[in-house]
Amino acid sequence: MITEKSYKLDTYGNLETNLNNEITYVSPVFCKRFNLSGEEMIGRQLKTVMKFDKRTNKKGVFFTLINSVPCLIKIFHQEDKNIIQIMITGDDVSHSELVSFINSMEMKKYKKKTVEHQRYHFEDIIGNSPAMQRVKELASKIATGNSTILLTGESGTGKELFAQAIHGLSSRKSHSFIAVNCVAIPDELFESELFGYEPGAFSGAKKEGKPGKIELAQNGTLFLDEISELSYQAQGKLLRVLQEREVERLGGTTRKQVDIRIIAATNRDLKKMVDKGEFRQDLYYRLYVFELQIPPLRVRKEDILPLTHFFIDYYNRHFDKEVSYIDSTMEEWLLSYEWPGNVRELKACIERGMNIVEKDTLSLDLLYIQTSSNHASSRIASNNNTTLVSLEDIVQQAEMQAIKEALEQTNGDKMLAAQKLKIHVASLYRKIAKYNLKIK
Repeated sequence: MITEKSYKLDTYGNLETNLNNEITYVSPVFCKRFNLSGEEMIGRQLKTVMKFDKRTNKKGVFFTLINSVPCLIKIFHQEDKNIIQIMITGDDVSHSELVSFINSMEMKKYKKKTVEHQRYHFEDIIGNSPAMQRVKELASKIATGNSTILLTGESGTGKELFAQAIHGLSSRKSHSFIAVNCVAIPDELFESELFGYEPGAFSGAKKEGKPGKIELAQNGTLFLDEISELSYQAQGKLLRVLQEREVERLGGTTRKQVDIRIIAATNRDLKKMVDKGEFRQDLYYRLYVFELQIPPLRVRKEDILPLTHFFIDYYNRHFDKEVSYIDSTMEEWLLSYEWPGNVRELKACIERGMNIVEKDTLSLDLLYIQTSSNHASSRIASNNNTTLVSLEDIVQQAEMQAIKEALEQTNGDKMLAAQKLKIHVASLYRKIAKYNLKIK
């Protein structure tokens, strides 16, 4: 079996045609390599010399046979002619091997387009409270190794920020950081999304195949967010990757070694899930090498005001506002509220206030909305006898209701429901799982 390095990439001559595909020029190198006469070829149709396999087309690169010799050719189109350059030849190279080589070139191009490097570093994680300082120090220590890391903590605490910061301190920082939201991948798509697939692996598959997230993370970091939401069957498939460090594409026959670091995250207690039979024990122990617990906002209240001012500055730039202050009532409330949605909820509240603030001071009445027994009132209130609901809670309730109505109208057809809601079907699956909606 030949490898990419064993191909000789210098050209084996070229020929030219006019726009009617009649050969107008043949290079001496081409004639010598393929034992053909240039004089006899001039004026002939190109298809009498070579027949393209259009299934292998990668932006003008084709597989063909020239005088029974397998080749890859590149076609350059100019105003009044076409130039056909012979890129690769091999008397003992099979069609499938050359096609594999084309796919490897496409894989590199695809990976280059989809490479994700970390956006956040430890200095971007706001928080100088003792609880936050401890977790950042521990994260910095384990970042330099290659062991699997399990990030735990409530929703909205910033687990992906830590994952990206860890990647940025590791020896893999110059390679890809690939994030996968496990809850957003339906079971039937899990294998093709993570492992990739070969050409023609299933109906609707891309004709050139597709690398999976694991392959795209080669030499880098694979971040598996909400890993607790994987089905039991998917957990078993992932376990093999962790154990053997190899991946086989859907529809493939060969396995590829992968060198990746796994960082997983969950907001659930995996040990309790193992006890209930909801999570594989063997996978749990593979993940539970280093556990990093991200503290909730309510136990690091020292970080609330710095985060608030950070978000105010952020939305000042995005909304063209000039807010510089928060009033005392709002500051008191910020420090006393429990923040069940953590930093994500805090950001949502500040965003809502920044949308409607008119002066230079953000006040409590801009963050919270009074609710009645039937609907959320648009009237703002902040007295002790009023039940207050956060913006995030209101948005969630509205999303749940909209999803239920869309599914009812489409008789449970998720594809049609997603179209009605104008969201991707994967987003619909994620929201159904997020809200634990029971669909009839």
